[in-house]
Amino acid sequence: MLEQRLRTALLPFLPAAALVPAVAYIIEKKVQLTVTGNRATKLGDYRHPFQGKGHRITVNGTLNPYAFLVTLVHEFAHLAVWEQHQNRVKPHGGEWKRAFIVLMRPYLQQDVFPEDLLVVLHDYFENPRASSCADPDLMRSLSQFDKGRDNYRFLEELAEKSVFMTRQRRYFIKGEIRRTRFLCTEKSTGKQYLFHPLTPVQQRHTDGSPLLEVMS
Repeated sequence: MLEQRLRTALLPFLPAAALVPAVAYIIEKKVQLTVTGNRATKLGDYRHPFQGKGHRITVNGTLNPYAFLVTLVHEFAHLAVWEQHQNRVKPHGGEWKRAFIVLMRPYLQQDVFPEDLLVVLHDYFENPRASSCADPDLMRSLSQFDKGRDNYRFLEELAEKSVFMTRQRRYFIKGEIRRTRFLCTEKSTGKQYLFHPLTPVQQRHTDGSPLLEVMS
């Protein structure tokens, strides 16, 4: 039975109380859902029907269950907007915000989210942004439930010129902030990259020793 297979497959990724409505929506809309590995540039993605393919959604499987649910419903909202407006409106305009709020409302319950996270979510849904990453309070609150949270910090917490390691095991030197991103230099190549302040970075080297080095 498709419903039971989907529930079993999604159980490791979603809060248990969210399984039934999420699976029902996936079945109703005939969504092809793919759980991916970690992607640094996005948490999820929606593709509208095209060339015989139906609605396609991808979500990072490295997200904790609460972040996974918020991201999944974010993509459901894109689907809802596509069905009503297709490409005639902005991707994250008023239509999407209203759809996101409506679709998320059934999940904003204490049996789905912890009470302290519900407070932040209710504030966020007063005016949802294009990405949960764009809301620092929500991002920090969701990250509390990440596995291995004690093993990393957010880039914004490090001192300037600190050396840090990304989840891809690349080493960088933290530079100054440029508008909303930190300009950081890769140690091995000297190339510079912009990082979001809430990028999770490792506190330890691959050999387990503390990452305390600060460049002079």
